[in-house]
Amino acid sequence: MGPRARRALLPLFLPFLLFLLRTGAAHRRPPQPSVPSTLVIGAISGIAVCVILFVIGVLFRIFRKRQASRGAMGDYVLAECE
Repeated sequence: MGPRARRALLPLFLPFLLFLLRTGAAHRRPPQPSVPSTLVIGAISGIAVCVILFVIGVLFRIFRKRQASRGAMGDYVLAECE
């Protein structure tokens, strides 16, 4: 492709190139949160997960004890019937 052909194609591609430059400049990054606020949110989330797991563990132990006592009660009833 010679220099004349390149000059002839330039007016065709110039509007497209300007469009790309304008759209690229229009998409700016949103402001990032500050590091201390991110750290606080992470710490609160971690503490919340630990508390939830602790509560689930306590409830699970209570539920297992109740199930065990129901089974033992059934054994006593069966022993009296025999």
